[in-house]
Amino acid sequence: DYPCVRDNERDTLLEYVTLRPGMRVLDVQAAGGYLSDEVCRRLDRDVVNVCVEPNPELRGRLDPAYLAVDNPVEHFHDIASDSIDVALGLIGLHHSQSHRATFSETVRVLKPGGELAFCDVPEGSRLAAWLNEFVDAHCPAGHAGHFPAIGSLQAHCRTLGCEAVIEELREVPWIFPQREAIAVFFQGLFGLAVDTAVIDEALADYFTLREHHGQVLVDWQLVYCHAKKPRAQL
Repeated sequence: DYPCVRDNERDTLLEYVTLRPGMRVLDVQAAGGYLSDEVCRRLDRDVVNVCVEPNPELRGRLDPAYLAVDNPVEHFHDIASDSIDVALGLIGLHHSQSHRATFSETVRVLKPGGELAFCDVPEGSRLAAWLNEFVDAHCPAGHAGHFPAIGSLQAHCRTLGCEAVIEELREVPWIFPQREAIAVFFQGLFGLAVDTAVIDEALADYFTLREHHGQVLVDWQLVYCHAKKPRAQL
């Protein structure tokens, strides 16, 4: 168990938004609550975490204090319009069958002046190949991600009338204590039904590994997008 491996990508996402006590914060494709748990910690639990997660197994891992929403990520119809202060998406957008629909729903549920921040694996990247090739081949559930093209996220936001739109690629390496830990972590995280030796051998095909101050960094590049819903006109 290496709980801090992915902190770079999560903390980078949270850099884009302002969190305040008492907010309603939406987590789109929340999985087991890794992102929402950090939001809750930063706000000392003075927050309403609204978690959209259609997978019942993952939804069952969420903190029972969170509002778990069993809706598809393309249409979270159980969430009222203009009810969310901040909406976040941590590498879940590629599970959406329509990125435009997910962004449209996100803007719908945001309060006027509310913020959104999403990040995901870019289309055509080595990381996308890892997921749709190696993980797809060795995970019993498979993996068929619909990854966003560079420029598409900001295009969706602008089409939906958002303001202060930013899209950029960020380096957010995963950090491990030693090389051997990588294959073990990947096996568990990605549900790989293959020996760790096979995973370790495949790493060089998809990733650049670097030693840094006694740790091993796995290069990880994601596309981040931030935008604001316009405030209501008086």
